Amino acid sequence: MDGPFELSKVNFVIDGDGRKTAAILPIELYQQLLSLRELVVESSQHTISAEYSFSVKQAVAHGYPTGAKNKPGFTVVKGSTANGGGAESLRPAVLALREQLLEDTVLCRQGDGYEFMRDYQFSSPSSAACLIAGNARSGLDAWLDKWGRSLKDRGYGKKR
Repeated sequence: MDGPFELSKVNFVIDGDGRKTAAILPIELYQQLLSLRELVVESSQHTISAEYSFSVKQAVAHGYPTGAKNKPGFTVVKGSTANGGGAESLRPAVLALREQLLEDTVLCRQGDGYEFMRDYQFSSPSSAACLIAGNARSGLDAWLDKWGRSLKDRGYGKKR
C-alpha cells in the first residue's frame, strides 16, 4: 500500500517464529514520524480533558479533579456557567468567593447567571459545585463522568 508514507519501502526484521520484531524504514519516513510524534506530544501537553460535568437549573459546568484522590481539588474549565442568586443554604465563604471571582474576571455576569472566562481551580469539588449550583451541594456526588459515575463512585474522597 503506497501513500504518503510509502509503506512498500519499509522492511521488517523477522524472528525465528515469523514475528516482525523491528522495522527498517527510509530516513524521510522516519523524519515524518518524528514530526508527527512532536505534534502529538505537544497537543497532549496543552489539552486537559474536562472529564466531569455538572448540570443544575440553567448552569452547565465541566471540569476535572486535581491533587490527591483522598482530598481532591477541582478545576472548572472556561465556558462553564453558574447559577445566579444565592440560596439561604449557600455558605458566606462561597458568596465571598463568587464576589472575588467576579472582581478577578474569572466569572462574568451572563443574564441571570455567570460564565467562567478562564479555568479556575477550586479547593474542593464541593466548593465548585456549591458556587455553580447557587446552593449547598456535595461535589463528590454532583460531578459525573460521561458514564454517569460520580467522583465518589470513582474513589475520590475516600480515606486510605
